[in-house]
Amino acid sequence: MQNNSLTGLFGFIVKNKITLVLIVILIALIKQNILDNDFPNVITKKQKDIDEIEITNLNLLNDNALLENQISGYIQEDLSLIESKARYKYGLIKEGEVFYKVNTIINTDNAAESSESTL
Repeated sequence: MQNNSLTGLFGFIVKNKITLVLIVILIALIKQNILDNDFPNVITKKQKDIDEIEITNLNLLNDNALLENQISGYIQEDLSLIESKARYKYGLIKEGEVFYKVNTIINTDNAAESSESTL
């Protein structure tokens, strides 16, 4: 037994309650995206940031390629110059080489020392 007395606005709400709930949820989501999250502007800003990062990455790749070319462009003379600097400054010794260190002797006057002093 249905009650046909549900007419007007109340009857419409009762008959279409699921549709009305879905419409309210849709309105809430649209409000959240457009008003609260600034929807279209956020996407354009993020895309601009991505484009800037891509440009920076390309510049870094170009710089790396230039440095790799510079490093691989060293000829044997340059490498021997680097080796000699490493030998002098850091004491580089190649495998199989023998290293002799010569110390200079400093002569001192022993007359001032007593005969009891020892080294």
